Amino acid sequence: MTIDPAPFMRGEPDRFDEWLRYPLARSSSDPRVEVRRAQSAEFERIYDLIDEAFGVRRPRALYDWLYRRNPHGIARCWIVVERSSGRFVGNLTNCPWPCARGARALPSVLNADNVVAREWQGQGLNRVRSFVRDEHPMEQTIRFGWPNPQSQGAARKGEIDVHRSEPIPYYALPLHAAVPLIERGWPRALAAVAERTALTVLGAWVSIRLQNSFRGSVEPVRRFDEAYDAVTERCSTWDGYWFPHNADFLNWRYIDHPTRQYLPFAAVSGGAVTGYCVVQIDGHRAWLMDFAAPPLSTPVARALLLRAVTVARDAGCAWLTVCAPPRWPHWKMVKSAGFMKIPTPMYLFTSPYEDPDLHRLDRWQFLSGDRDGL
Repeated sequence: MTIDPAPFMRGEPDRFDEWLRYPLARSSSDPRVEVRRAQSAEFERIYDLIDEAFGVRRPRALYDWLYRRNPHGIARCWIVVERSSGRFVGNLTNCPWPCARGARALPSVLNADNVVAREWQGQGLNRVRSFVRDEHPMEQTIRFGWPNPQSQGAARKGEIDVHRSEPIPYYALPLHAAVPLIERGWPRALAAVAERTALTVLGAWVSIRLQNSFRGSVEPVRRFDEAYDAVTERCSTWDGYWFPHNADFLNWRYIDHPTRQYLPFAAVSGGAVTGYCVVQIDGHRAWLMDFAAPPLSTPVARALLLRAVTVARDAGCAWLTVCAPPRWPHWKMVKSAGFMKIPTPMYLFTSPYEDPDLHRLDRWQFLSGDRDGL
């Protein structure tokens, strides 16, 4: 049977060529530089600039995955070019991203890779670029991002026009006590004894808190298909802002990621998918990346969270971490399972949409799967 997804679950045609050709109303206010849009053939030069600015060389497959293979469209890059040399000295990448408010799809982009060449930093290039970009009619869209310390500093100085949210709640469940204890200088033998004791108690507690009567199975997902679109629509739609992840997005984000390890699972009952979750294994830490299940600690939700805990523990992770806005509907279940609040390093940037609710963290729903760095 073919499922006709809701409008906010459908992928829209990519309008990259239209965005690229639209005449610019303004030019650079700094005579030393030109501000323009990058063609996809110029992405490799942008990759080099980003690597130089951050001092880290990323795999080119990772760049191409984000810039060229995104099912919602090719990356929109605003570049700042030094007129005397033709060198790229600044860049802001906007990646088309699925977004909705309630049942209404909204144009949205993820702000990624905002960089300025080191010798040009502190000279106002962000403002110069914004002066040109903000007059483009196809830039009148929701923009969001996850600022690093440099971007937070630029926002405080007024170099970029964004709103920073309050800290996003973080909770973590300890899974292997020996790892953090050894890192703190405990002898390995003593740390192992403490871990065995702690994990026996913790494992019993988690199993009790997440016991449920789910009549089905939790199975690995090889590929997402249209059946998952119906689950997302049924379990994740709400009246505020959220990110509808259809099957194409889920496959691109997790199954086809070139460098990260993601483990997706589905709750299946009576031959039908009733929920799904995705766990990322990242060294000693695991992340709950995606979670679609009926709220209010239903049997499906508890079964999926228990599988996430088990998978992370079996992978040797010290922690399973959940990062979500304050009104995420599964917080009560997560906290009752023993997750502990930890200091948050993460904020949400939003701009420039007129609705004041856009800038209220309690009017959003998301998990770590909407962060490009994870």
